[in-house]
Amino acid sequence: MKKTLINALVAIAFFAAIPAHAHDYGANSIKIDHPWSREAPPNAKVIAGFFQLKNNGTEDDFLISASTPVADRVEIHTHIMEDDMMKMRQVNSVRIGAMNTVMFKPGSFHLMIFEPKQSFKKASDFQ
Repeated sequence: MKKTLINALVAIAFFAAIPAHAHDYGANSIKIDHPWSREAPPNAKVIAGFFQLKNNGTEDDFLISASTPVADRVEIHTHIMEDDMMKMRQVNSVRIGAMNTVMFKPGSFHLMIFEPKQSFKKASDFQ
């Protein structure tokens, strides 16, 4: 198994200057597809980012970090059921199995983007 730092590529997918190219990101055998975020008010302290990670390789790979120049911090999160309540938790990595896709979506894996330095437009701007 290998570990790929799909770092700036995830963040760039969210903040692409030209939305038409928002589907063309990847690293090694990993492809990032359909990045999006819900519209957030200009003063939002945290927003969530969603996308798909496709592993076109023959070995498992891992997302171990994400960052962006337009936010102070980015964390990888998931939701878990604990004491009959759905709770959000930070995770250290996400395994992307060989020839598989992992969905970062509401209620599952997602990026938490803290202290964004710009406002986010409606979801269709990222697709």
